[in-house]
Amino acid sequence: MVGDKAKECERLVVVTAAVLGIVVLYNLGIMSYVERSRELATLKVLGFRNRAIGRLLISQNIWLTFFGVIIGLPAGVGVLQILLTALAGEYEMKLMLGVTTYTVSVLLTFGVSLLVGLMVARKNKKIDMVEALKGTE
Repeated sequence: MVGDKAKECERLVVVTAAVLGIVVLYNLGIMSYVERSRELATLKVLGFRNRAIGRLLISQNIWLTFFGVIIGLPAGVGVLQILLTALAGEYEMKLMLGVTTYTVSVLLTFGVSLLVGLMVARKNKKIDMVEALKGTE
């Protein structure tokens, strides 16, 4: 019974982390999109199709995610180790990270990144080229 509660809490944490990741990445993606709308409108004027611009946005997002995972995994393990060392006097805990943990976290991160990239790339169809190019910087 206690094991079932622990699994349920674990699932809740994973779902909450995924939702938080989607919200944060979507917000950052929209901010980046708004800041780059002039560049994207210029690409459209030059003849780039929405699909090509969408692929460009998604590939940039995936590359940023790749570098974020490369930097974030070791940094996260380091921070976790520091926290466990700091709390070792009060609680008996040990660091238990397996291949499954890394695999699930990397796949979830890339999945969320791809989903957000697709959502942001979809907005490219609605860009008003004249307004974007008329705006001052």
